[in-house]
Amino acid sequence: MPELLVMRHAKSDWEAGAPDFDRPLSKRGHKNAAEMASWLSDSDREPDAILTSAANRAQTTAGYVAEHFGLDDGKVTQDDDLYLADANTWLDVLMTQTADRLLICGHNPGLDVLVDYLGEEAPALTIDGKLMTTAAIAVFTVEYWASISPTTCQLVELMRPRELPQ
Repeated sequence: MPELLVMRHAKSDWEAGAPDFDRPLSKRGHKNAAEMASWLSDSDREPDAILTSAANRAQTTAGYVAEHFGLDDGKVTQDDDLYLADANTWLDVLMTQTADRLLICGHNPGLDVLVDYLGEEAPALTIDGKLMTTAAIAVFTVEYWASISPTTCQLVELMRPRELPQ
């Protein structure tokens, strides 16, 4: 059964003074992106393909995963239309996918809404009420990409950097 890995970009550096689209990762963002790539590896969840927002912080986050697994550039797609994409945009894109295990990397609030929608039951929030924290990864099984919906998906796991086993 195919898997969908939904990853929010890692923490960005607001102090860099760059326009939103170009904002880089912070020191913590680099650390968390690398940790989450390792978690995917430890969980035997190597993506076949990566689809990411073209924003710098999302590309860099997805790049940590691609580099960790040695994925070539042909397996990573950057899309300008996924910059700040809403859940409906993501669903439209997901319905055309064919990968056995696809990692998507983007932004909130779109990913929060997507994960909440696809999960049959409301996923657990952090103590401060957040769902997709920076660098969080939600893992879903998907029966059919072409008809992705809450009835054809199941949330398997949601991991946030602060919840990683030490």
